Amino acid sequence: MLDRFERDTLREIERQISAADPELAAEMRTGQQRLVRAGNRTWLRMMIALLVLLAAVLLVLGVPASASTVAAVAAGLWWLRRFRITHQEP
Repeated sequence: MLDRFERDTLREIERQISAADPELAAEMRTGQQRLVRAGNRTWLRMMIALLVLLAAVLLVLGVPASASTVAAVAAGLWWLRRFRITHQEP
């Protein structure tokens, strides 16, 4: 986490870059947003895969109620993956 001075310095640098080269600043913002979304999607895919694997293991162990519950959670995450997760700065 950046302290206030570091955030202000970073904003000033971003302002100077966008004043000097607006196309580069727009490309940097787009790339940063893409990285955030890709990271969120990767985490969500891994979580879904682990839950599906856990449901299969529980089913093999003979605990169908728990397996169906875990599978329902995985299905809920699969359904939620189409929604964007955004970060809002204070």
